[in-house]
Amino acid sequence: MEQLWYSFSDVIPIFTVMIPFVLGISWLHFKRQRKKGLSHREAFFFSSTGALFILSIIGILLVTLLPIYGMRSQTLQLKPFSSILHLLEYSITASVTIRLIGFNMILFMPFGLFFSLRFHRKMSVWTITFLGMLFSTGIETAQYVLAIGRTSNIDDVILNTTGTFIGALIGLLISKLFFKKTRKKSIRNK
Repeated sequence: MEQLWYSFSDVIPIFTVMIPFVLGISWLHFKRQRKKGLSHREAFFFSSTGALFILSIIGILLVTLLPIYGMRSQTLQLKPFSSILHLLEYSITASVTIRLIGFNMILFMPFGLFFSLRFHRKMSVWTITFLGMLFSTGIETAQYVLAIGRTSNIDDVILNTTGTFIGALIGLLISKLFFKKTRKKSIRNK
C-alpha cells in the first residue's frame, strides 16, 4: 500500500480536485436526459457512466503523462513482448512481474468498461478496443515526444489494449443485463 501511495502521490490530489467538476457536468447531463424523456434510471445510468468514463480518461492521463521529476529522457522500445519477457526472466519476484503487467491492463479496464457502458448501442467491443489501442498509442507517443522520463513501450500498448478489451466485454455484459431489466420493467408498467 505504501508503494502505491508513493507511486501515485502526485496523481491523487489532482484527480480528487477533478471529481467535483466531472460530477457537476454529470448532474447537468442527467437533468438534460430527463428533459428529453428518459426514465430516472436510464438518465442516471447514462450520466454516471459518462462521468466515470471521463474520470477514467483523466486518471489514465495523469498516471501516464505526469513527468517523473528529475528525469528528462526519451526511451523507445518497439520490439513486441520484449519487456514482458525481460520482466519474466530477470524479475526478483513474480509479484513484481504480475503487478507491472497487471497494472497496465487494469489501468485501461475502466476505460473499456465505461466506454462500453456509455456507448454500447453505437460501438462494438472491437471498435472500443481499437479506440483504446489508439488512445494508448497516443499516450506512448506523447511520452516519447515530451521526454517526461518515461519509456515509450509497445508492450504497454499491447497490455493497455488487452485491458480495454476485457473492460469492454464486462461493460457489454453489464449493459445487456441492465437494459434487459429496464425493458422488462417498462413492459410490466404498460
